[in-house]
Amino acid sequence: MSDESISGRVQAIQGTARALSGQARLVEVLAEFRALDQKLAKLPAPHSGPLEACHRAIASLDDDVHECLAGAREILASVADDSHCRTLLHAGRDTLGSLLDHVERCLQAYEKGSHGVPERPILADLRWRLARTAADRVIWGCCSSGPPHPRLWRWLGMAFVHAPDARDLSGAVSEKTGTRARHSVEFHYVRAIAACTASLDLLAPRLLGSVDGLLHLATPVLRLEPDRFDGATHFVDPLGDEAPHRIAGVTENVPGRWFFTPLAASAVLNEYRHAPAGSAPTAWSDAQDASLQALAVEHLLRHWSDIPPIRRHRRHLLDGKLTAVAGIEALKRVFAGELPERREEWQLRDASRSGIGVITANRSIRIGQLIGVHLVDGKGWQLGLVRRTWAQGGDTNVVGLELLSSKPVVARVDDGRCPAEVLLCDPLLRGEAVRVVVPSRTLGAPSVPLFVTRNGSVQKLKPLDASYVGEGFELRVYQVL
Repeated sequence: MSDESISGRVQAIQGTARALSGQARLVEVLAEFRALDQKLAKLPAPHSGPLEACHRAIASLDDDVHECLAGAREILASVADDSHCRTLLHAGRDTLGSLLDHVERCLQAYEKGSHGVPERPILADLRWRLARTAADRVIWGCCSSGPPHPRLWRWLGMAFVHAPDARDLSGAVSEKTGTRARHSVEFHYVRAIAACTASLDLLAPRLLGSVDGLLHLATPVLRLEPDRFDGATHFVDPLGDEAPHRIAGVTENVPGRWFFTPLAASAVLNEYRHAPAGSAPTAWSDAQDASLQALAVEHLLRHWSDIPPIRRHRRHLLDGKLTAVAGIEALKRVFAGELPERREEWQLRDASRSGIGVITANRSIRIGQLIGVHLVDGKGWQLGLVRRTWAQGGDTNVVGLELLSSKPVVARVDDGRCPAEVLLCDPLLRGEAVRVVVPSRTLGAPSVPLFVTRNGSVQKLKPLDASYVGEGFELRVYQVL
């Protein structure tokens, strides 16, 4: 056996060992979250005993939860299976929500019973813990595609307004660029706003730790002011219930509104994008992969740019029903003309030239899944790709689908090593590009040509430098020769 073969087998064994170790650690952390949830559920009400005892219990549990979150971030960076990542994201999000409720109750009890100086350090500590937990709940809520905490923004805004380190709401704003302390309520309020504007619902779960580190690095230089300024991109009402809104058109100063922009973070992010290999920011763990750090930087730069990504086509509100089927194997049977054994009925929400929005009770739908849809009043099945998903209140889930093809066909291809059944999203026209949906681990590298048999003839497909890896499939692009 050659040295290269031995080296390949050793690397494969090491990779399998790391995956098994990561899975075992994931189970442990999920158990830790469940144990913390049980402790939170057993916490007595603040009025049932001394407030000092309530504060000590909350502070201890708060530290335990954030220690568990740190371990969860490391696991997310190492687990390749998104379905397992989603389970961990949901656990962290829900534990943070429960913790936030308890911190708020304890804070309210202290505020009602506070009559002098002795309570001030405890009030300051509780406001800081609430702000930190709320900011983390925003991040984990966005990365897990919701649902949002119903009272988070009001609680967080109240903590910001009443924090002793908050800037005077009625006076002049002092210059604090680069001096916003991490152990301040203002720091975490700005971090939460920044996370809310970064489209974290589009983020791969394994990037959560890297993006969270970047948010800590960028927050001190982000701009939040009580008056409208040139370059402001969002506004928020600290005493309101709603999350930050993007500024659209002309927005006048309204009493109570604060204005925000993340654009100043570009200098910080570019510094780490062009940093030498191995020189990771101190906010990141040494164990985090450099490729994940680079992807996190690119994500924030793209969504915090002067011209962030926008919709290409206008959405139109529609009403109707459609039938949906998920999974590459089920879709191959559907597009081969078979009736699907398992299908769901979804509610149509809106449509554009490139996609549709739907409402479903299926909470297992994830970004990167292939979905076949059939409008009740339409003709034929269409192929879609899940681009966004967001849990609403109750049991409904909003899903955004990009329509890849209105007439996909099943075809048999061969890469010279083995044959496979694939989905062709486009017609085979000489010289034109064709998108090919390939089940995972069925063909060789995307750089190898394919040969497809259609209508009694064999055509060669030349690989192009474009591909997308989704759940159980690859979307490759070839040129028809």
